[in-house]
Amino acid sequence: MKAELKQAIRTDSIESAFVQLLPEERRHGYAELSIPTLADHGGPPAIVARELTRWFGDFTAVDRVSFEIQHGEIFGYLGSNGCGKTTTMKMLTGLLPASEGQAHVFGTPIDASSLEGRERVGFMSQSFSLYGELTVEQNLELHARLFDISHEKSAPRIVELTERFLLAEYWETRASSLHLEIRQRLPLAMAIIHEPELLILDEPTSGVDPVARDSFWSVLVELSLRDRVTIFISTNFMNEALRCDRISLMHEGRVLVANESQKLVEQKNALNLESAFISNIEDHITAQEQRPADTHSEAQALLGDDGGSTSSSVADTSFLSFNLRRVLALSHREMAEVIRDPVRSAFSLLGSMLLLLMIAYGVSHDVDDLRFAALDLDQSVASRDYILHFSGSRYFVETDEVYTRNDLKNGCLLMTSRLTSRFPQALVEM
Repeated sequence: MKAELKQAIRTDSIESAFVQLLPEERRHGYAELSIPTLADHGGPPAIVARELTRWFGDFTAVDRVSFEIQHGEIFGYLGSNGCGKTTTMKMLTGLLPASEGQAHVFGTPIDASSLEGRERVGFMSQSFSLYGELTVEQNLELHARLFDISHEKSAPRIVELTERFLLAEYWETRASSLHLEIRQRLPLAMAIIHEPELLILDEPTSGVDPVARDSFWSVLVELSLRDRVTIFISTNFMNEALRCDRISLMHEGRVLVANESQKLVEQKNALNLESAFISNIEDHITAQEQRPADTHSEAQALLGDDGGSTSSSVADTSFLSFNLRRVLALSHREMAEVIRDPVRSAFSLLGSMLLLLMIAYGVSHDVDDLRFAALDLDQSVASRDYILHFSGSRYFVETDEVYTRNDLKNGCLLMTSRLTSRFPQALVEM
């Protein structure tokens, strides 16, 4: 069926056939994307990963991954779902501590608590991190505030990104109402609003059509060539991998090989990149069957039962730092969502008033009608006045007067039995 379709449309790929079958207005102005060759400017690499490993209990999500990414390079991370691409990216951003190994970004070890390091990296997650109740403008403003960008700098930057990513007509539109292509552009604009030197994209084009994907890639190429932004992108699409300057093929948490796509094809004498990928996976499976048992459990025993808990605890404490400007930015976002949503606003206002009324008028800690008995052995004016002070209060009710210690003891037993029948738990607490 695929061959017949390609023959009928006279094209060599399904995506090209899809584009040609689109209505004229949908593919108006579309041109096949051309990726220029990366110019080697020399200098140290932007990212260096050495034996990067991440364990989750007994499961090894990323197994001794090593690679280097040059400045301005578009480096592709190609692999199936669940092979460890997202985990690797989270370790490079500091969101997830590594169990073993090291990674350096621009010559500096990854430190999630370093604001300087965060400002050099932009991250676009697989699930777009948009606040649906906020407009395009408010989402961009929020991220500018989170990166501590002053209004004098953020205002022209937001206007520039709005024009660059064709977001002007959606300026006042809520993010939840945007169609998928625009919802793809907006997170990218948010990820680069602070002008990072490194951009990490986790499967950013999943679920979009080839026209939108080419439009997105044209922006990435512009960022790489014009702004010298280093781009680390994960993908499941072979045609996207061909657009990268270099790619690494990943399977079961391991990088099988990393090189230019054409060289990978030539190394395996394959017809295309897909065949080369399959061939590398087959070689990996064969080598794995011949390799002795994995020594992960021994290494974990040396580190302790939790396997790298020291690095985890260090990374966790890095998030305890307090930043007032970020708290105010998040508060501003919450306030904007409340104002725009009438249901949420009503609950916030009326609910708070209802709770205030309940606490003010409906909850009382006064104790009324507390029964008491007094044994007055003194029988003086002062003692009688003291007892009358209690019996005259609305909080106390005096029982029959007692004259001896036995009467007092019997009265206490009687009151205890009554209290037990009404409040069984109170007797335990007495």
